Amino acid sequence: MGNKQGGKTSSSTELTPKHIALLKANTKYTEPEIRQWHAGFIRDCPNGKLNKKQFVDVYKQFYPGGKADNFCKYAFDTFDSNGDGHIDFEEFLLAISATSQGSLDDRLEVAFDMYDISGDGQIDQGELTKLITAMYDLVGETDE
Repeated sequence: MGNKQGGKTSSSTELTPKHIALLKANTKYTEPEIRQWHAGFIRDCPNGKLNKKQFVDVYKQFYPGGKADNFCKYAFDTFDSNGDGHIDFEEFLLAISATSQGSLDDRLEVAFDMYDISGDGQIDQGELTKLITAMYDLVGETDE
């Protein structure tokens, strides 16, 4: 999603003034909203990291009649911008912001990144087919 951050030295559960400033600069959230999101994230992920299984479990709550695993694999990999196998709070809030309150360009960038499974900057027919199938599975549709 373009906002890869490295060299984090603080605890993965700590919300520092630096993190708040970065999130305020890259989202439309206010400091109290960021703190509220953070409190909920830490409540659900006490270690400050959301793993793939937890991510799938969340989607299964919203789509109980579907199969969330395939779609979640692509979404998780998109949101896990540093590729460490977990979604930390910063990645989480940037993804939420881009998909819920971002500009059309922001939302299209997230969608493109999800469809571009290979990461080569292009979406081929195979990638498109995989994502469309995963979305049908997610909502429980079986007719193709």
